[in-house]
Amino acid sequence: MTTTRPSGSPLRSTDELTRLRMCLGGACALIAWLAFGALTGVGKTPSLLYPLALVVTLAGALLALTRAGVLLWAATALAVGSFCLVAMTPFVTTVLPTKNLVRNDKLSKDSLGAVIVLSTGITPDSLLAPEALDRLLTGLALMRDSIAPVLVVTQPRRQSDGITAAPDQARVRALVLRPFPMLTVDSVHVTHDEAVGAWRLLHQRGVTRVAVVTSPLHTRRACATFEHVGFTVSCVAAASRVYSVDRAQSADDRLDLFRAWLYEWAAWIEYRGRGWVTR
Repeated sequence: MTTTRPSGSPLRSTDELTRLRMCLGGACALIAWLAFGALTGVGKTPSLLYPLALVVTLAGALLALTRAGVLLWAATALAVGSFCLVAMTPFVTTVLPTKNLVRNDKLSKDSLGAVIVLSTGITPDSLLAPEALDRLLTGLALMRDSIAPVLVVTQPRRQSDGITAAPDQARVRALVLRPFPMLTVDSVHVTHDEAVGAWRLLHQRGVTRVAVVTSPLHTRRACATFEHVGFTVSCVAAASRVYSVDRAQSADDRLDLFRAWLYEWAAWIEYRGRGWVTR
């Protein structure tokens, strides 16, 4: 004889509760991951964000069934709370010590031997990324004002296809009609490579006093790195179209500034650990 389990039986209630906890755990893990991605910049890399989102969701669903589920709820609250604090309040411009990373020295044109413009990413069409273009335009403005006799640019090289920013740098250089030599430090990957390459290029020419041009939050680490290899540096913060240190008002502006600060903070710790900066 066949019997039917009552609809309100404890077993069915337990199954429904399990499914509910898994759905809630997966949803919380996904929300936390998306908030983390927005805060750290992972969200700008879809090939990394979305595949890992699936893994994180599944892990959250399973974690919710264990005693460690409380860590999931706490991580979700922390990630969402941090996102709201950064994106929806003036925290990054009033509390976060972003300005401590900005160094902008007074220039003395009589003693500088070169202006060094640091580069960054390039597009698949070998065009300068916005941040790199900001730096180069600022450096060219200094050369227009005869701050130094020589301009030095650094060129990253894409490992996948060997593309460099040289053609675009030459096009932008042509906007300044005053003649001056433009030297190149090629195939750099990190700021330390740029400093070492520039020293090898300029030291043999007797140039040790330079102006280093880079993005505002990158100035302190970059100039400390160049000083560590032997240069006497005047630091120049480029005009930035990527983020505003003082006037980040929209959620996107605040997130851009926070990501730049977070990256520089982590990079400073790495450079101290590697002995590439001493202060």
